[in-house]
Amino acid sequence: MNVLIGIISVIVVIYLFWQYQELKKFEITHYEMPSNKVLEQLNIVVISDLHSFSYGSENRLLLKAVKDAAPDLILIPGDLIVTGKTEKYDVSLRFLQELCALDVPVLFSSGNHESKAALPQSESFPVYRQYCGQMERTGVITLNNKSHEVTVRSTKVRVSGLELPLTSYKKGRKPYLEEDYLISRLGAPSDEHLQILLAHHPAFARQYARWGADLTVCGHNHGGLVCIPGIGSVISPQFVPFPKYDAGEFTVDGRKIYISRGLGTHTFHVRVFNRAELVVITVKPE
Repeated sequence: MNVLIGIISVIVVIYLFWQYQELKKFEITHYEMPSNKVLEQLNIVVISDLHSFSYGSENRLLLKAVKDAAPDLILIPGDLIVTGKTEKYDVSLRFLQELCALDVPVLFSSGNHESKAALPQSESFPVYRQYCGQMERTGVITLNNKSHEVTVRSTKVRVSGLELPLTSYKKGRKPYLEEDYLISRLGAPSDEHLQILLAHHPAFARQYARWGADLTVCGHNHGGLVCIPGIGSVISPQFVPFPKYDAGEFTVDGRKIYISRGLGTHTFHVRVFNRAELVVITVKPE
């Protein structure tokens, strides 16, 4: 019995050490997407679910990876922070300042952690209000149920940011979103522009495609926390087992959905066969 306990203890110590090291690493995942709406190649960097993590002092390792990708657009589909960790909001704020200093459009929409912090009854609300003011001064473009049009490398791009209702994130039940939610919040998509959608929760991928987004970027599921090689993600933050839209590239009704495994964690600091990632999407003329 003592031998068995000793073996289990060694395995646990090895796992904890490995996991501690794993949570300090990220990888870069590249995707290519053809489009008849672009005139020149566009490089899009997606930063999702940072949760105030820092890779190296002042996030220098992550910033270097972003710079090396030579982005034309930087998209952030939510959860830069953890709602209750107000003492760490500055980590995300300093990172945004560095991103905006790259002199390319940085576009953000809220995830569930920002939406929770924005509730007046939230204990984090006073600090979050200050954070939002500082965030605006960095130059980041916040798109909560708004759209922004920009011309990048001679291509007209329209980025729309969807802030989802907090009811769509409830744990222990199937996520629900009204069919007309996107139209009611964002209006009709653009046929003239490359239409990009920022939407934190990937569970509604089919609705994003039906709305008319040429390219949608999501996060939220953290890649399912634990992945089984050959099978996929084990569980979503909603405690949905084996979520369909966990991470990666999906084609839904002929439209592209890219779901990031995210860069940070919260509550359950676990990543097994599911390393954090920075996503780079190259959109090429078709």
